[in-house]
Amino acid sequence: MKRIKLPFISTTAFKNSAVSLLKQLKPSVRKVGSPPGTLTYTGHETSPTEIRFFQYDKNDMRYHALINLDELTPKLSDQFVNWVDVTGFENIDLISQLGALFNIDQLTMEDMLNVGQLPKIEEREEYLYITLKLVDLIEEENSFEFTHYSLIIRSNELITFSERPNKQITFIEDRLKNNLGIVRGSGINYLSYGIMDNIVDHYYFTLDWFTNILAELEAEMIENPSKKHINTILTFKKQWLLLRKAIYPFKEAIRKLVNMESAFIKSAGKHYVGDLHDHLQSIGETMEILRETLENLMDLYTSAISNKMNEVMQVLTVVATIFIPLTFIAGIYGMNFENMPELSWENGYFYVLGLMAFIGIWMIIYIRRKHWL
Repeated sequence: MKRIKLPFISTTAFKNSAVSLLKQLKPSVRKVGSPPGTLTYTGHETSPTEIRFFQYDKNDMRYHALINLDELTPKLSDQFVNWVDVTGFENIDLISQLGALFNIDQLTMEDMLNVGQLPKIEEREEYLYITLKLVDLIEEENSFEFTHYSLIIRSNELITFSERPNKQITFIEDRLKNNLGIVRGSGINYLSYGIMDNIVDHYYFTLDWFTNILAELEAEMIENPSKKHINTILTFKKQWLLLRKAIYPFKEAIRKLVNMESAFIKSAGKHYVGDLHDHLQSIGETMEILRETLENLMDLYTSAISNKMNEVMQVLTVVATIFIPLTFIAGIYGMNFENMPELSWENGYFYVLGLMAFIGIWMIIYIRRKHWL
């Protein structure tokens, strides 16, 4: 297993990390009081809005970087598979115009811009709406970040909305440009499945990192438990909650999709969507193992600190036990009585020291034979 530098977190760093994680967990209040369907971006970092357009069939692939929607309408064609990819939610007006162009419901558009929206799948009369979270691992910071991602799947068109540019999607673009696999020879639903499958596959990278770092943390806590571990454990528990918020709802949504009699299932292939569900099921089981591991680490920390304290108390008890009889002897001969026969002995001082040394050595031998220390 690859060795990982454990992120032991100071009190100040832990406080900053906790604030950052809680910021991602808490719901946005920007939309409170707004009418239904109001388009408001609820994220914290706004990226410039860019529109890219892919057209392809099994023989050809065309790519266009669009500046405005006037360039898009003439290029749409039923003879090709059309993929409109939107990244960045800075220009809300442009996104609203795009929604109107493809007749996307205003409530659906609202969910696309609400990064706090849980992953879900909705089947509408004219399209299938899917929203989920991309997870990007940031190993140097021992953390990860989420990107809100949505898909609108129509008969021959795919419109995707991403909160920010993401490298995970470039993998699909490369397959299109280089005609790798069967994506160019398949329809729009297979392209949608390929995007979701790639996003789900990247969950494994985060879970693998999470599993390795918890194993490393457990090994070090067994060897040398310390107070610095508690901040690390609490931070990872919050990170687990973030992952749960991203993965579990999408797993449930895919489970429902598998049981739906939708055009998407028929076109993409039920076995493909079933495979996606199997992956998410496996990821869910790994998440449960991670949760139990975190709970065990907390118990291990409590137990290790308790055992360490018990060892200290054991040493102090043994030392006190050895010195009790010696203190008793010293107390007796420290009394100021005149008629103490031993005080007149010429070598009485050495006799008492010898007795005390004998008793001390005997006590140490007795304690070691009883394995009390």
